[in-house]
Amino acid sequence: MTVKAIELQLLQLEGIFSKSKANIYSDNKKEKYFEELHLLFDAIKKEDINNFDANLLEIHYQILDYLFGALEFLDNSTLNLIPFETVSCLEKALDDWISDNNFIIATSLSNRNLDFYFMGENIEFYNLMNDTIEKKYNLKISKRLIKIVLPRVLSRDYLSIVVLYHELGHFIDVELNLSQRIFYKKYGFIHPNFYTQDQIKFLRHTMEFFADVFAAQYINNASNLFLNYIAGNAVDTITHPSTKSRIEIVDKFLSNEKIVLIDEFNLVLTAQSKPLIERRHKIFNADNSDFNEFIPQQINSDEELHSIFKLGWDFWNNSETNTLNKVPKKQRYYIINNLVEKSISNYIVVSNWNKMSTI
Repeated sequence: MTVKAIELQLLQLEGIFSKSKANIYSDNKKEKYFEELHLLFDAIKKEDINNFDANLLEIHYQILDYLFGALEFLDNSTLNLIPFETVSCLEKALDDWISDNNFIIATSLSNRNLDFYFMGENIEFYNLMNDTIEKKYNLKISKRLIKIVLPRVLSRDYLSIVVLYHELGHFIDVELNLSQRIFYKKYGFIHPNFYTQDQIKFLRHTMEFFADVFAAQYINNASNLFLNYIAGNAVDTITHPSTKSRIEIVDKFLSNEKIVLIDEFNLVLTAQSKPLIERRHKIFNADNSDFNEFIPQQINSDEELHSIFKLGWDFWNNSETNTLNKVPKKQRYYIINNLVEKSISNYIVVSNWNKMSTI
């Protein structure tokens, strides 16, 4: 790594920080995180990097690259780009599993359709970076980012956003090392470079099943309803089980049938003093819901909050026989999305107000 490369990064970041200062974020945690990034940038900018040895240059190049990535997601997490309703629902689910408050959910928009995924930060690099900046600058980045990527054109599509619960399941799985522990129990400790095709398939399928059932805890079969739309005929591959088998395991879970794999996950979770996989939602009766009056659904608990996505799907799938049949088909989609968004927004606003009232 060269001094010139670092100098270029600093000049590029100067412009990005200048534009980002005007951002308005949806919560104070993101504001504080931005301030921490800016303090670190200012500290590095004041250094005489010509005195850095090769190792220090390399570390600083990676730190500045980290700042680039963090700012990208923060810039896309402003109030006018990503609906806070989506992030609020995911944060509530995350809090059930990770309670140390050391994470921030940030978002970025993709131009690719159906591009939904989570990216967790590498804990080893995060710790190394903080060790370096604490020793050299007496500063610290106090939060780790959970980065959500979703399609720009579907950022307010509440029928497809259900897949983010599945992606959150993948994040929890990796963070807690759940599927990997089940793999080790079956095959022993093997370096990934030496996995056989069958072993890779077992691990990847285990991860997909966990993510599917994780989502079903909160949103019933809504994620699988969307999966069936986009990949209804998908067969087994080395990376994914068939859609049919994925739907079957979720249906068994929702019917309270015994599932050996879920029992194995719960054993691993128990060993870590984490919650068990169980139903965490209360279903609305679509026939009697407020949606039939074209008004937002009254939500009374977090369990009902997560179920609003299932209600949206039920209302959509039954649009030929419910009150939506009174409006043209092209308007039904927009009506459902608007009703889901308003329902979540009303609940979050009232919940936050009630919290403030008790302080």
